[in-house]
Amino acid sequence: METTSYIERRNELLERIGSGMAIVMASSHKQRSHDTEYSYRQDSNFKYLTGFNEPESILVLTPENEVKTTLFVRPKDELAELWSGKRMGISKAQELLDVDDVHSIEDFERILPELMPGHDSLYMDLFEDSSEVVKMLERCKKIQMAKRKAKVLLPSSFKNLRSEIGRMRLKKDQNEILAMRKAASATLLGHKGAMAFTAPGRNEREVQAYMEFLFKMGGAQGTAYESIVAGGNNANTLHYVNNNENLKDGDLLLIDAGAEFNLYAADVTRTFPVNGKFSPAQRDVYQLVLEAQKASIAMAKPGKTLTDVHKETLKVLTDGLIHLKVLEGSLEENLEQHLYRRFYPHGTSHWLGLDVHDESPYITETLDEYVFEEGMVFTIEPGLYFPATDATLRNELQGIGIRIEDDILITHNGHEILTAGIPKEIKEVEEACKTDYKSFL
Repeated sequence: METTSYIERRNELLERIGSGMAIVMASSHKQRSHDTEYSYRQDSNFKYLTGFNEPESILVLTPENEVKTTLFVRPKDELAELWSGKRMGISKAQELLDVDDVHSIEDFERILPELMPGHDSLYMDLFEDSSEVVKMLERCKKIQMAKRKAKVLLPSSFKNLRSEIGRMRLKKDQNEILAMRKAASATLLGHKGAMAFTAPGRNEREVQAYMEFLFKMGGAQGTAYESIVAGGNNANTLHYVNNNENLKDGDLLLIDAGAEFNLYAADVTRTFPVNGKFSPAQRDVYQLVLEAQKASIAMAKPGKTLTDVHKETLKVLTDGLIHLKVLEGSLEENLEQHLYRRFYPHGTSHWLGLDVHDESPYITETLDEYVFEEGMVFTIEPGLYFPATDATLRNELQGIGIRIEDDILITHNGHEILTAGIPKEIKEVEEACKTDYKSFL
């Protein structure tokens, strides 16, 4: 990603925080078990502002100072790099990252008091569940106490930085959209391969392994979130991640999985028959969910809102449930009494970007809902869930769980489906299931 993008973002944030200062911390390594760690994943906001992917780093923004952007990074260390990989170091960071000043992270405690005077508030991610946030607040408190007799302005209030950056992240620039296209491309390969690979008797984890292998073969760094590979009634557990049961002839398989490219996420769900052919009941429910998704996608254009999309989904799904004789009564009374919630308990959309559930707010500072603008990206994912234990349902419906999800980019006059190439029409899905999975290798 071009360094100019990071400079522009930092400059915008400097304007947003006014006479305040901001401290943005990199993610820490997370322990997996004794003497081992999870793969490192940079904090999304730190990545968004710097493009830097190392731990033990801190960005300080000081709009009232001559030096407005200061980055603290790990110094070069030959022994540490032998064990844990190369570090960029101070001089390279100064050269490559286009910040005003770079220091060793070891000097942070000494330099921070020099950066604080002249600012009336401190912006941090106050809702981050991290001991590092507590430590940072304690540091700032000590600085305030030490300088309490000095005739300088110091931050006297703490403000939440997450919402400020979240508003910036709502609209993606061209570099971000390119990364999301690449994530979508790898996701397409994985989902199509999974349709071809699936067969009765295979285990959910085998399908997961093949799909995630194709994500990486398609250029992704890995998965954007824990993959859901749910056969049969497992699809009626919305966040099923055990992925350890054998697939049965006659069941459906719901896969909710997306690839990650340069930390940008794709988020896609497809549902298809394990044996490659929808039963009549499966076909009816699937077609209803597909029609709801298409109607909702048609609402995705500048000036509309996520509520508009959700209402369209509810209308189509509820009307279809009445026609399937799952619900009784009029469309209006079913909507008014929320009777659809038994079978559709979740929302239709969420923002998408550096996080699979992007942190951007849904409500403006004036408490209005955000309207769609060019560059916004979100999901549309209607579904219907008929648990096998629901005795009120006809036998042929019990155990069916279906969701269809795509990633939508708002354009200047409409939308683009970033994940459009992944089969979802019934004929396309059944054809994809017939494909030789070895053709993807």
